[in-house]
Amino acid sequence: MQVKELFKNINTTSNIDIPLDITGLNINSHNVSAGDCYICIKGMKLDGHDFAADAVKSGAKLVVCEHPLPLDVPQIVVDDTRESLGLIAANFYHHPRDNFKLIGITGTNGKTTTTYMIKNILECAGQKVGVIGTIGVMIGNKQLPATLTTPDPIELHRIFRQMADNGVDTVVMEVSAHAIALKKMSGIICDVGVLTNVTQDHLDFFGTFEHYAATKSRFIKPDYCKLGIVNADDETGLNIVVAMQNCAPKNFHLLSYGLNNPADNFATNIKYELHGTHYFLNILDDIACINTRLIGEFNIYNALAAASACRAVGADMQSVKLGLNSMEFVPGRINVIRLPNGASVVIDYAHTPDGLENILSSVRKITKGKMYSVFGCGGNRDKSKRAIMGEISGRLADFTVLTSDNPRLEPPEAIIDDIRVGISQVSPDFVCIPDRVDAIHYVLSRLTPNDVAVLAGKGAEDYLDIGGRKIHYSDFETVENESRKIWHEVQKC
Repeated sequence: MQVKELFKNINTTSNIDIPLDITGLNINSHNVSAGDCYICIKGMKLDGHDFAADAVKSGAKLVVCEHPLPLDVPQIVVDDTRESLGLIAANFYHHPRDNFKLIGITGTNGKTTTTYMIKNILECAGQKVGVIGTIGVMIGNKQLPATLTTPDPIELHRIFRQMADNGVDTVVMEVSAHAIALKKMSGIICDVGVLTNVTQDHLDFFGTFEHYAATKSRFIKPDYCKLGIVNADDETGLNIVVAMQNCAPKNFHLLSYGLNNPADNFATNIKYELHGTHYFLNILDDIACINTRLIGEFNIYNALAAASACRAVGADMQSVKLGLNSMEFVPGRINVIRLPNGASVVIDYAHTPDGLENILSSVRKITKGKMYSVFGCGGNRDKSKRAIMGEISGRLADFTVLTSDNPRLEPPEAIIDDIRVGISQVSPDFVCIPDRVDAIHYVLSRLTPNDVAVLAGKGAEDYLDIGGRKIHYSDFETVENESRKIWHEVQKC
């Protein structure tokens, strides 16, 4: 691609009428190939400007920077390379986003499940759907490897190009708070933007909850979406509703959903069970009877968000009903496993205070026996949530096992000590077993009929990050292996 075309509609005072053919884009000097355009990005620790000379040595023909550099190749100077990166990538891949409808979902919890609900509903409506998120990338039924929750702009627009070339009608993608803060969505306007909720998470990056909430809220504005959909029962969502009532931007619409506060879309006649949930869904006065295998109040919120978004892009209510009623479990999100003795295990990705409270509260309502909680907290991340999560588990579970969950470069015992500060204030009924396999074996061996064990934090992740090294690990495999050992011993007796 010629430089003039690559920088079309991008603000710069540099000469872009340069007779160069650019064959690739890169922000990592180690990965540069001959003919690439290298974009200097300032990171948290490193500045890409410092590696521009290395990129040129590797074959970069053009450098995009925020100030002139002593290099022997043409340079394009822009005010903000992060802001420009998405626009450059969109130009390079010939604006693939223009070929499909786009639904973006942000929020602390519920993004992945809501994404897959939307996929199922739209497929019932006859659409071909692309998915980008935590679990990976899907084009129709083709699964591609997972990257970041929201890929970097070059990768994102490359994926968009694949989806457009494969005839995708609608793309639904998770939008992380980091992606908003780091301007990964620059130049992309979604047809629908959803904000599920905002609760404490990622304070190691954002510093304060207020900053984190403000970043999430920015997504529900005309710069990012044409229609915003928010949870009226969430404080941040309700604040957006009130703000929009007082001063609504032109060419922007807002819909709300909820169970408690007045909302455009809501659910009634709710019945919770361990193996399913039943309720009536009201989407702008169209009503559907939902009988889903997915459990928990928070999954009703997810369904409301998904149904609201799908109706906004043209799906009918029959497709909403079929899509929600036929939903299989999303990998690692409230997956229920029945054990031979009549007890159950619930595996869930919950790794934040709100996520843990949601899953434990939901399972608590439908547990006839005792409820056990098994969880840990990630190392080298927000430490302030550890004691909070300990208090939540101690308050809601009959018994808690504190264990490891990606300790990274921290000693697992030190993380558990932080959690123990919270749980010890509300309950004496807990043990500390740092080895996660041993912790799960311990709980499985104690379960009796009608008991439920909630394994939180890992979900579908297939590794443990210990000492900076990822080793293979799966809660699903551990439950299968350890339960087999336990029942084999029982039969021997």
